[in-house]
Amino acid sequence: MATKAVNAKSQTVAARVPHDIMNAVEELKAPGESTGQFVTAALKREIEHRQSCTKPESPKE
Repeated sequence: MATKAVNAKSQTVAARVPHDIMNAVEELKAPGESTGQFVTAALKREIEHRQSCTKPESPKE
């Protein structure tokens, strides 16, 4: 029986990544860090970056 790609805490995703990007990931991962941990951290940083870029500025008085 196949397992679901979604559970209470996480979701499985699959993406094709260019070889040069994956090679860089493998070179830059910290010792003991999994690819999943690296990708999760990178996605979190990108989300924070994009959210900060799209926030409307507060009016200046």
